[in-house]
Amino acid sequence: MSTLTTRVAALQDQIQDALADMKPRDRALFIGLVLFVMITVAGGSVWWMRSSVNSLETKVADRTDTLRRIQILAEDHAEAQAEFDALAARLAAKADVDVSSFMEKAADKVQIRDKLDSVRKTTETDDGIVQEALYAMKLSNVSQQDVANFLAEVEGSDMPLRIRSFKSRKRKRKGEITLQVDMDISGYKVVADASGADE
Repeated sequence: MSTLTTRVAALQDQIQDALADMKPRDRALFIGLVLFVMITVAGGSVWWMRSSVNSLETKVADRTDTLRRIQILAEDHAEAQAEFDALAARLAAKADVDVSSFMEKAADKVQIRDKLDSVRKTTETDDGIVQEALYAMKLSNVSQQDVANFLAEVEGSDMPLRIRSFKSRKRKRKGEITLQVDMDISGYKVVADASGADE
């Protein structure tokens, strides 16, 4: 017989002797107390296990939600990167075109080259990704139709330009109304190696 079995048997004997020496009322109270303690311990264990399981389920739900958000952000980033790459390709295709020359050619096409007073670069900014150059342009003695044709020619091209401001003043000469036009136009270029900076 092993030592553990011997000890268990000795403990059973001691308990039986102790119970035999007790009065029936004390024995009932003792057994009730032992049962109460066992039930309390079992109930506490069940409660603790349920709390642990609930806590784990909450953590799993939080991690699943976090993973779902990361996946959404990753998809958004991939879409934004694809849009950036497409825009960068469009800008790169026109990178060698000078904005001043482009404006002069556009004025030639709509036959107002002699009314184009000036196109000059005023400022240039660079945010590390896109370079923006601001040009001031003046047109003199043009009709509304001339201006409309010129704007249609400029905006209908694939040139990366944006009209920042447009001011016009009327002039009346010999019964004919003409316009003096001042425009600020932004031209854009992708900074060299900007697309590679994200990789």
